[in-house]
Amino acid sequence: MRNSRPLHEIAHDDGADRWRMTYARPAAALGRLVDGYVGYTEHTTSFTARRELASTQTVLIFALGDPLAITGVDGAEIVLKAGEAFVAGMADGTSVSRASGPQEGVHIAMPAATLSALCGAPLAEIANRAAPLSDLVGIAAYDLGHRLGEAPTLLDRFDLLDDFLMMRLADVRPEDGVIRWAMTQLSSDAPPSVSALAAEIGWSRKHFAQRFAAVTGFNPQAYRRLARFERFTTAIRAAPDDSLAGLAADAGYHDQPHMTREVQAFSNMSPGELRQRIIPGGGGIRED
Repeated sequence: MRNSRPLHEIAHDDGADRWRMTYARPAAALGRLVDGYVGYTEHTTSFTARRELASTQTVLIFALGDPLAITGVDGAEIVLKAGEAFVAGMADGTSVSRASGPQEGVHIAMPAATLSALCGAPLAEIANRAAPLSDLVGIAAYDLGHRLGEAPTLLDRFDLLDDFLMMRLADVRPEDGVIRWAMTQLSSDAPPSVSALAAEIGWSRKHFAQRFAAVTGFNPQAYRRLARFERFTTAIRAAPDDSLAGLAADAGYHDQPHMTREVQAFSNMSPGELRQRIIPGGGGIRED
C-alpha cells in the first residue's frame, strides 16, 4: 500500500534553534540506485548560515521553505525558492548554505554514479559545485518541486520521489559493484594503499584509477584522503570534547600535525576553529 514505509525521526529544540529530520527508505524497486530520503523542517535564530564541509557524499535537495542561498566550492552562488532543487557532487572543499528564514525540504541520498545518471552529466561537471536541478533535467524538476510543495504529508512526498526516480532511472544500471566495494575499503578505518587495492582487484593501478574516477569524479588517492577527513569530522562532531590527538589517531592520521594540515586544506579552518563552530544536536558547522 502506498504511504506505508518505516520512518525514523530525529528532533532538536534548544529554545533558539529547532529542527526535525525524518528518514525513510525508497521503494524497493530503486534497489541500490537510491540510498534514502530525509524530510526536514528547521527554524534557527542563533545562526543563519552553515559551512558545508568537504565530503564523499552527493547531494540532491528540494527546498520547500524560505529562499536558500548556496555558495559552492567554486565560489558560484545559486538561490533556491520554494519548489526548486539543487545537486552537488563529491567535494574536496567547503561550501556555504545561507537561509533567509524557516526551512523545509527533502534530501535524496544516492551514490555518485546514480546522481550522474539522473542529471545526464559527467561526474566532473557536478563535483565541487552546486547546480540547479532544472539546469540539468529541465521542466521536470519544476514540476516535481511544485507537487512536493502541494503534497499534504511527508509520506506523500516520499511517494512522489519514488515515482519520479523510478521513471528517470528506469534504464540505469546500479553502480559498478567493484568500485563501490573499493570505495568502502578506502573509507574504512584502516584503508589499504591504492596499489594494494588495485592488486587485490586484479587491475593495474592506472586502470583502477581510471575506472574509479569515472564513477566518483576523484582519483582513488584523493578519495582516500577525503574519506579520512570525513571520518575525523564525523568523530569530532560526535565527541567535540575528545582530545584532538586521539581523534587524529582514530581517523588514521600519522600524528596531530598531519591532521592539522589536512583539516586546514579541506576546510580552511584549524581543527580548533572547526570544533568551536560545531552546532549542538547534529546541526552541522556554523558559518556566521
